[in-house]
Amino acid sequence: MPETAGPTVLGIDVVMVATLLAAVATFAMLLAIYAATTVRNPMAKRVKALTARREQLKAGIVAPTARTLRKSLTQRNETTDRMRTLLMSLRALQDEQLQKAQQKLAQAGIRSKDLAIAVIFARMVLPIVLGGGMVLAVYVFGFLGDWSPNGCVSYWSRCSAQQAKP
Repeated sequence: MPETAGPTVLGIDVVMVATLLAAVATFAMLLAIYAATTVRNPMAKRVKALTARREQLKAGIVAPTARTLRKSLTQRNETTDRMRTLLMSLRALQDEQLQKAQQKLAQAGIRSKDLAIAVIFARMVLPIVLGGGMVLAVYVFGFLGDWSPNGCVSYWSRCSAQQAKP
């Protein structure tokens, strides 16, 4: 380590530390000035959107029609009904379980009763989908195949005696 011209404490140059601290303080001051001068009004965009909506209502323009809203609700209900019928046919949907899921979703701020069925359906389907994906990834596509201790990568047949012995 080369010798320094300034005083040292525990082998650290005091002048260098003071210079770095001054640089950090200068950067913090510049950051504070930038943050104070570039503050935007968070309500400006909302006020602009409300005035535009007010103008639309005055002009008689209605954004979504009741028919398109009803169509999207019907489509959502059909999907939920399909999930419900599948769960009922497998006898996987119980009232207690549904009420618990609805209560937990309500505690989380979600009041939709249809979403509770989707959660129960996902609890049933996701382990199968993720497990099947992992089986495909590991055994079919050969992920993690390099981890065998003797270098044997083949999953469908046993390693030959030449590969098994070093």
